Amino acid sequence: MKIFLDANICLDLLDSSRETSKNSIAWYMKNKDKADMEFYFSGDFITTIYYHLTEKRKLDGKLVIEAIDALCGEISPIYLTHSDFQLAKKSFFDGVFDDFEDLIVLHSGVRFACSECITNDKRLLKLGNFENMKILSSNNK
Repeated sequence: MKIFLDANICLDLLDSSRETSKNSIAWYMKNKDKADMEFYFSGDFITTIYYHLTEKRKLDGKLVIEAIDALCGEISPIYLTHSDFQLAKKSFFDGVFDDFEDLIVLHSGVRFACSECITNDKRLLKLGNFENMKILSSNNK
C-alpha cells in the first residue's frame, strides 16, 4: 500500500514543537515498519520544510538539510510533473476543491497510485477522498 504524507505530517516528524506532531510521530512510528506500506511525500515540500525549520524555528541550515536527507531515506519524494499541474488546473476550475496547491499535490499522489493521503489539514480531511485516494488524519490509523 502506497501512503502519501502531506507537508504538515512531514513537518511534524521533523519539528516536535508543533501542536500535531505527537499524533503524527505516533502514527508514523506505529506504521513505518509494516512490510505492506510504502511512504511518499511531495519532493516539492522540501523547500517549505527547509524554510519553516530555518526561518521560523531558526534551526541551523546544515542540520535541517541532514534531517531532510534522513527523511528522504525513509519516505520517498515524488516530484510534480506538468500533467499534475494540468489536472489540478482542471480540478480547480471544475470546482473540485478551491486550494490549487493542495490539488496539484493530490494529483501527484494519485499519479503515483497512492491509496491514502495522511494529513492534519482540516479542509483536506473534509474531502474524505480524492479520486481513488482516501484522505485520513494521523489520528485515524
